[in-house]
Amino acid sequence: MQELFKKAEANLQKIWGFKAFRPGQDEVVQAVFEGKNTLVLFPTGGGKSLCYQVPATVFEGMTLVISPLVALMQDQVQALKVKGISATFINSTIPSYEVEQRLVNARNGMYKLLYCAPERLKTSLWEAELPNLNIDLVAVDEAHCISQWGHDFRPSYREIRSSLESIADQTRWLALTATATPEVQKDITDSLGFETPNVISRGFSRPNLKWWVVSSPQKTKKLEESVTKAAKRGDGLVYGGTRKNCERLAKRFSSLGIKSEPYHAGIASDQRKAIQKRWIDGKTPLVVATNAFGMGIDKPDCRYVVHEEMPYSLEAYYQEAGRAGRDGKESYPILLYRESDYAKAERRLDENYPTRDELEHAYRILCDSFNLAIGSEMEESASFDINQIIKRGKLSYGKARSAMRLLDQFDIIAMQQEVEPAVGVQFMLSQSGLKAFREQCENDEKAEFVDKLERLYGTMAFRDMVQLDEKYVLEKLSVRRNALVKALNVLMQNDQILAFEMHKERTLVKVLEARSSKLHLSKKEVEAHRDNIFRKLELMHGYVRTETCREVYLRNYFGDTSAKPCGHCDNCLRTTKGDNSTPDNEELKAVYACLKQDEQTIEDLCSQTGLPKKTVLQSVQYLIREERITTNPQRPGYYTLLV
Repeated sequence: MQELFKKAEANLQKIWGFKAFRPGQDEVVQAVFEGKNTLVLFPTGGGKSLCYQVPATVFEGMTLVISPLVALMQDQVQALKVKGISATFINSTIPSYEVEQRLVNARNGMYKLLYCAPERLKTSLWEAELPNLNIDLVAVDEAHCISQWGHDFRPSYREIRSSLESIADQTRWLALTATATPEVQKDITDSLGFETPNVISRGFSRPNLKWWVVSSPQKTKKLEESVTKAAKRGDGLVYGGTRKNCERLAKRFSSLGIKSEPYHAGIASDQRKAIQKRWIDGKTPLVVATNAFGMGIDKPDCRYVVHEEMPYSLEAYYQEAGRAGRDGKESYPILLYRESDYAKAERRLDENYPTRDELEHAYRILCDSFNLAIGSEMEESASFDINQIIKRGKLSYGKARSAMRLLDQFDIIAMQQEVEPAVGVQFMLSQSGLKAFREQCENDEKAEFVDKLERLYGTMAFRDMVQLDEKYVLEKLSVRRNALVKALNVLMQNDQILAFEMHKERTLVKVLEARSSKLHLSKKEVEAHRDNIFRKLELMHGYVRTETCREVYLRNYFGDTSAKPCGHCDNCLRTTKGDNSTPDNEELKAVYACLKQDEQTIEDLCSQTGLPKKTVLQSVQYLIREERITTNPQRPGYYTLLV
């Protein structure tokens, strides 16, 4: 095992340029080589991917990475290829012939890493090829998706173990997540069959972050004050909620002398990438974004993250706010709040959450739009416009979008949003006919162009319309977009040897199973998911309303009961401001005696002890620090004895 670890360390330096693993990474890599079934709990930006990518370069066989994030798996595969590591991905958005070819390549040992969407494990093609694959490690990324208590539950994740049952005991297992409460952790290890799970956590402590909540009815004024003050410390990120709000705030901050750019899904893909790069390079000090921003983006010197609206879960908030201070230097996650925000968030969730019948209706509209008859299956993903559900289903935009997201989450469909522009080509002649066309062509440049097209699109293009990424096509053919369109038009209209399509950025959808006359999703499942979302929101609200240490609240929620008051969040500073005295022994006894009887809130403790609120708060902070009491993550605002 030690020899494997030494090879891993050598590859870490040779391929990635790092002299040593980070604390925790080394422990995970050792556990992988020792064959221990391991659950990894690392914060966002904690280096989870290296825990399976580096061992993959050492193993003789292949590492299978299960991930639900299409864009992220594509980015990781591209980054690995740049480093000279053979990798590919399989998901529901690529054509079946391409999936088949990649599995053949995997069987022949051509890849070190194969990224796979969980729903692909249930296909007949995968089941047929699985016995032929030499898989040394299964890495389940975003493992919180396994749990129905998680913030992004996906049923297909619960079937990972059974889908891989034939190799389950012959391979190594690794599950990774940035956010998992104790109940989610147990759900993960139980579902994956980890009988004696090895849990490695870097904890949820971020001592360099000064967690802050600004509660005020004048949120716009406080936002401007917070950003103006924080901008003096460096670059930052503001989560502005809606697209319109992001545009408005970016203009406002720029007018205040802080160069800002908006970021949201309504901006073209290449422009979004350019905005990301300018922010990472420090050329744009501030980005005002929707929550579409951040996945896979690493900027260690982000000094502040401001949320203009309260997120719907602590998991989402911890991940987004945790983008601040990844370099370990002092940074500020700031949340703005007004009294009406919680009721507004509840109302928005309630209005936008579809009923079981509305989901059924959305499913039918989807299937009808693809001309999918009952009992028939979709072979490939196809473009879909959400406006079809809005118009035909008579649903609001918010409810239609939620319906699509839920159908995707429950594995009824596979949806990939913001798909890069593509060029589709289908040849109208046979292969021999196209060869004859080239040989008879008097224009040598045209003949060479057609030859390049045929090589690029392959034999499948003689049977179907084959889609390739536009940027890739332009690069391979060494032409500009306008010249490509012009050339293809000539070949289609004048020479009539092909048909072509130019696709803008779009949403691709695939119905995963044969169309059914009835949606296989019960009312009970839909309502249970809804209840969990509202429960998450309540716990998020508890973070805003807590009067004791915010870091303690966060860490307790994620199961870290050893957390002590940080001393530098807004609540800690407010409690100790102007008075560094410790509550006397009688005051501490009175508070502790009340908590011995039952869980209590600060208001309950004030009422029962007759002590001033400040004294009760200081007593609670002291007892948390001394590990005598803790918060109850399941009941926001309540404190209990630490058993």
